[in-house]
Amino acid sequence: MYFTVAPVPVGKRHELIAQARTDHDVELEIFDGLALAEHLADPDLFWIAAEYLKLPASLAPERADEDDPLPDWYVRDRDYWRARADAGRTMGDLVSLKDVLRHATYHDEARGDLGDWIAKMREFLTGDGPHDVQMRARYEIAVATLRGTGELHAADPLVREFFQAITDIEDDLPLIEDASVLLQYGYGSRLRGNTSITMTELDNFYETLRAHIRTALATGPYPNAKALLLAIDVRLAFFQAYPNDLPERIEGLRDPRDTLRLVLDAYDADETVPAQTSAFPLRDRDGGMATLASLLDGLSSASLFPIEHTAELFEMLTLSLADHPEYAELRDGLDEAVARVGGDATKAERAHARAITFAGAGQLLRALAEVHEAKIAWRHGETIEDSIPMMLLAASIYEHLGLFFAAKLHAFAAAVAANGAQQTDIRRFVPQSVAVAAINDFKAGNWCSASRLVRVTILAQNMYAEDPTNLDRHAYLAEVLQREAFALHVAHSLAPDYEPLIRATAHDMGTETLLDDMASQLVNDEHWTIETLARGLDRQGFGRPFADAGEKRDIRWTAFGAAWTVRSRNTRRDTLAAERLISGIQIIQAELALADAVWLPAEIHIEVKTDRDDRPIGAENLERIPDNDLSRWIVHLQPGNSVQEDRALVDIVTDASLLLLDNSLLDREKFLTLINDAFARGLGHKLSGGRPYDEAADFLRDEDYGRMAALPNGPLGEGIVRDASPEHAELALRTDLSDWYDHDETVANIERRYQRMMPIGRVTIPRLARTERTAIVLHQLRDEGWRDWQLMMAITNIIGNARPGWEGLKVAVDSPPEVRERASALLLREELDTDPQLGSEAFTRDKLLAALEFTALLTLPSYGLHLNTPTPNAAAVLTVLRDRFNFGTDDAKHDNLLAATPG
Repeated sequence: MYFTVAPVPVGKRHELIAQARTDHDVELEIFDGLALAEHLADPDLFWIAAEYLKLPASLAPERADEDDPLPDWYVRDRDYWRARADAGRTMGDLVSLKDVLRHATYHDEARGDLGDWIAKMREFLTGDGPHDVQMRARYEIAVATLRGTGELHAADPLVREFFQAITDIEDDLPLIEDASVLLQYGYGSRLRGNTSITMTELDNFYETLRAHIRTALATGPYPNAKALLLAIDVRLAFFQAYPNDLPERIEGLRDPRDTLRLVLDAYDADETVPAQTSAFPLRDRDGGMATLASLLDGLSSASLFPIEHTAELFEMLTLSLADHPEYAELRDGLDEAVARVGGDATKAERAHARAITFAGAGQLLRALAEVHEAKIAWRHGETIEDSIPMMLLAASIYEHLGLFFAAKLHAFAAAVAANGAQQTDIRRFVPQSVAVAAINDFKAGNWCSASRLVRVTILAQNMYAEDPTNLDRHAYLAEVLQREAFALHVAHSLAPDYEPLIRATAHDMGTETLLDDMASQLVNDEHWTIETLARGLDRQGFGRPFADAGEKRDIRWTAFGAAWTVRSRNTRRDTLAAERLISGIQIIQAELALADAVWLPAEIHIEVKTDRDDRPIGAENLERIPDNDLSRWIVHLQPGNSVQEDRALVDIVTDASLLLLDNSLLDREKFLTLINDAFARGLGHKLSGGRPYDEAADFLRDEDYGRMAALPNGPLGEGIVRDASPEHAELALRTDLSDWYDHDETVANIERRYQRMMPIGRVTIPRLARTERTAIVLHQLRDEGWRDWQLMMAITNIIGNARPGWEGLKVAVDSPPEVRERASALLLREELDTDPQLGSEAFTRDKLLAALEFTALLTLPSYGLHLNTPTPNAAAVLTVLRDRFNFGTDDAKHDNLLAATPG
């Protein structure tokens, strides 16, 4: 027999065998690397690999008939072990018995044999058998006892013996991996009161095991061994952290046997093991993430290491890891590592699984990011059939966020992709995609446009769908028809001018009777008025009905405390251009929601004109209209037929970013850094529907827009004061401390202000504190949350503004430089005893409040913030500063500003 790890071609092997027989009368048998691997992968021979190659038990091959509750091999080995009188001793014995033990553990039909196998496994512990065999026997007994009976008590002594001896294991890494698994079982049993091992003992086992791993890593093991040690340490670091005051038993936890069934069912269905449904603290999250980074860095030298097991663990803990600063980088690294083995499809599947986890936890923005990753991975993998549902899932998430035109973009992208697919069966997605667009138009208040899209939906449904009229089978069709029925009822009852357009669609499609029947079921005799309807839609964050009727249409939505209104002419050209801009703004808003753009509450009105091509060279495409109450713009866009595909993305990002910048307190450089970071995360493909928006969304005809424009101006209930539109919780204005806030730097700035500005009012401030009328006002302002340093700045601001007048200086925007320099010097100089004294009338409550609001604006640069609008809402700025930068809390050590001192 000849053994070699090198591959020997079949022809060469036959030649050598024939030569040995002819020349030497010897029967030669050759085992090359491939043959050795095939033999070691045989379940009956795997013990050799476990014994001599130290392969972990997780790599043990499954038997072909593993699903059979009593397979032939089990019956054969059962008979063998029952007939065998002597105790097992060798690794081969252990692997053979382990197979029947585990089968009885995991299969109810063989569970009656479990006690016999545990007893047989205990025989390995008698006598002086090999240390590593006995260690594995303890492990197998403990796991089988817990998994088979739900209790660990009977194996508690063996668990203690196992961990007392684990530090003697140096090069048997699979045993160290088994130790991490057994330790996890130990913690689970302790929580359920199923073991006498205390939490203190388990914590000692934990610390000992991690220290042992660090010692092993310090010896410089080979790359594959190092990778396994790092992976085990990651698992240990990601153990759940438990409080110190745990009871002896926690009621309501899932039985370990039920957990086992959950895992086995997932494997049987070839699905990912279900992830956690809520976040919980981890034992050493930062350390685990650092170790994982080291593991990923070393994979190039350990290319055969099975990283997918670590990736599965990472995925199961998605909710506990997602807010870690290194999460995205490590997630991407794991995805790439798994994809190198399984291809882009595995990367997409992992992203899809994470999306479901996040969505189930109500974290729609994180779910959306994963959906986009899955979409693009499946697209790269040329599996468009999987990519289209991701586009529709993205549309659904945008819809739930209230970003209806971002949703429409992705619905239309799905329709374009499905209609252009080479496989005709994929076109079944076309009617669903158009229906999703129609539903979002309904929610946005564009009931006329939505009705016309219903027509397109039905046409596509009849052309591409199987069993097209089955509403139970096609839920999207049922929903869009219900909304159409409600629109028809509202028009008939409250707005008869709009009824003919809706009814014409129903008549053309033959759905008139169906819609009337559905409408009668939906309303349930509830009495609607225009006001109750409008306010009800306001509360749901929906647009008011028939907002697309009349010569102009307004589209409204809210995000981050800002109310946006975009107006355009109700033509095909202008409407598509306006929606193109809105979809871009909404997608970028969703992309920046998890960043900290320091959004400012505002009201923003935009008028869209499609005249960019007619404007002079160099003319501003975003034209700010002066308005002290609103942020008002005219945006000049290109019409869809002149949009250059290679410029479309640049133009939409530029226009949307500049409009959003006006709504942020970050300066241009910081804000554009957030935009660039978003591009690094894939903003480009999120903004693209595969085709320019105007082309992808061009389902309605010019005459459709003509009919809408000829209707009385909408929306219904326009004269009724709007209730505040609720934002989705993940798009609400943030009130937590900003990522840009630095407490130490803020206090240092306040200290400098006291040093610099107290001299400016050194005479007036004590005088005001002694003057009863002014002192009362100042104490009231202090009680309302204004800090002493802010009161000081307001007072010195009033003083400084008065000083130029004392010298006869008149300061204006066009004043000469020397006048402005003199005024600045007067503002900052120390107050003199001989200076004119301002009376109490200069420091009334109203004047102090005006100075305080101006002071808030002056302090923005010290927080690293910037005003991007020439007409800021000082009250809104103050709200952000107080909520997110401790403006109403922070102060520095100082003498009491309002202490009355003798005059």
